Amino acid sequence: MIKIWLLISMVTMPGWPSVKHQAEVWLDETKCEDRRIEIENELHKIALEQGHETLFVQTWCLESGMFSIFKS
Repeated sequence: MIKIWLLISMVTMPGWPSVKHQAEVWLDETKCEDRRIEIENELHKIALEQGHETLFVQTWCLESGMFSIFKS
């Protein structure tokens, strides 16, 4: 997973048309799905305001064991 993240980071260049990466951590799947839809809508709105008619956005929620909640 780290190798993929490094590759994405190296391909991303400010001001150039390339792969962009943004990550958020949510501990609830429902909140993640809601936020995912919000992000897609916001990005399409911003692109249209800047005059970009074509935009491909792909967002997803990934389940991970990297973060765990300990209840005491």
